[in-house]
Amino acid sequence: MTDAELRRALRRIHPPDELGAERRAWMLVRAAFDEREPATRRPQVIRPLLVLAGAVALIAAVVNPPVLNAIRDAVGRTTEKKVVTYKQALFSLPAQGRLLVNTARGPWIIQPGGARRLLGHYRDASWSPRGLFVAAVGRHELVALQPNGTVRWSLARSGRLSSPRWSPENDGSTWIAYLRGTTLRIVAGDSNEDTLLDGAVATTPPAWKPGAGFVLSYVTAAGRIRVYDVGTQKTLWHSLRLPKVTELAWSDDGTRLLALTRRSLIVFGGRGQRIGRAYFRADAVAAAFEPGSHRIAVLLRFPQQSAVQVRDGDTPAAAARTVFNADGRFATLAWSPNGRWLLAGWQSADAFMFVTPGGRQRIVGDIARQLGGFPTVPQAGWCCSASP
Repeated sequence: MTDAELRRALRRIHPPDELGAERRAWMLVRAAFDEREPATRRPQVIRPLLVLAGAVALIAAVVNPPVLNAIRDAVGRTTEKKVVTYKQALFSLPAQGRLLVNTARGPWIIQPGGARRLLGHYRDASWSPRGLFVAAVGRHELVALQPNGTVRWSLARSGRLSSPRWSPENDGSTWIAYLRGTTLRIVAGDSNEDTLLDGAVATTPPAWKPGAGFVLSYVTAAGRIRVYDVGTQKTLWHSLRLPKVTELAWSDDGTRLLALTRRSLIVFGGRGQRIGRAYFRADAVAAAFEPGSHRIAVLLRFPQQSAVQVRDGDTPAAAARTVFNADGRFATLAWSPNGRWLLAGWQSADAFMFVTPGGRQRIVGDIARQLGGFPTVPQAGWCCSASP
């Protein structure tokens, strides 16, 4: 094949996912531009090398195996085998606050500057009020940990334990709600008074209402949301039966409760009145209230793409604003403590995408290798100050 024939063959190629590749390249280039550091002027002789290095990095980020295969099929394969990889060595957070994530190796705490600590072989970790402690479960134990990994106390329990959630602090006391099989239990923050609260519940993690008192919301086995006052031992309100609820979350002021189902978002008022409902044409994966606001971020997964929308929790059915969308599978969502950044876990690209409501983006790759598996972020997992 002559050079002219080769050029004509390449012009006729339309690689698979060409548009997606362009989007990924632009996001990577923009993230690199945002992270750039001022550099002194170099001698002119090395400029060609820098251009070549940039071209190689761009090709490594954009050209995936299907694209390479399409080119090779059109112009003929060679015996040379090339491996294209993309790595990000430095991990840092774009905002203050510590990030708690759960992985197959266990929970990690990540500091804003990138320092990280593995807490141990636990699951389903979540923060205590003000991020002073972490609640987690082991194979047959509920544990309270200090952020440095030191065990404060451990409570042995049989059965499948999951979803420990620490209550707000009131008069110096707290509670931890957790699931044990198909039952819901609560235990005082000092490990005393372990009590059965409900003998038949769904697998949805419970959610404590912010504010005075100890009010817990959860989903019963019958598919109803129940809001229960632990202090008075009374049900404050319950919903009608709903489609399977995957997530519950309260706004910071305790006046809105969101319930996420596979294809809808339902918002209730503090007394149980229904504020509104939004329906989706894609699978709803996660939702979270912006700190100090009624705005809700919702992560949606389409067949080929994922997107994050921001909705008004006071009028959830109103038109939403799409903050970003990208090819691939996104699997987790969290707000920074100051509400200026959203973290979306780009599982199919092994990356974290940080995005502002205004559209600014940063990408951190190679996450699974750094943390021993791709992580999930618990509710309010990006918490508090940089140190306890």
